[in-house]
Amino acid sequence: MTEKYIVSENNIPDGILQDQDLYNVSYNDNVLTLSFETHFYPQDYTDTTFAEKYKDFTKCHIKCRFENKYFCDVHLETALDKNNNYKGKIISVEEFTEIANKEIKKRKEKNYWAWEYSNTNVSPNIRSLAIELHIWLKYKRVVYTNCILVLDANEIEFIWE
Repeated sequence: MTEKYIVSENNIPDGILQDQDLYNVSYNDNVLTLSFETHFYPQDYTDTTFAEKYKDFTKCHIKCRFENKYFCDVHLETALDKNNNYKGKIISVEEFTEIANKEIKKRKEKNYWAWEYSNTNVSPNIRSLAIELHIWLKYKRVVYTNCILVLDANEIEFIWE
């Protein structure tokens, strides 16, 4: 048997969120919310009809309600070194929330490069989703440049303001 998965039909409503700046992370009652500032740059799109519906929004909140918080964690990863090696660290969502908000505040005060949204991957059959962020975080003497939030959730909301 051959079955086709049509990638373009897996519609994750993250719109123009690619490379937009994370400004807050909250975690309460098994609900994680990632808040982003959004800016519409029409020159970034070859087909602006896709992005037109998002052009007037300035914020997007990704809200995930966890089914089981014990199956949720955050993976921090370094860039590859000259030998194609990297380091990884797994932390809890609670620890990530605290670290992220401190780092976001520090980066904003010093006008440093912000943390940015990359993408969301979903595996509905096992209630798993992964939200990937581009970051720069020096944590316990190691510089991490990628963050993947691996979450056990039945749904994810993209709330555009």
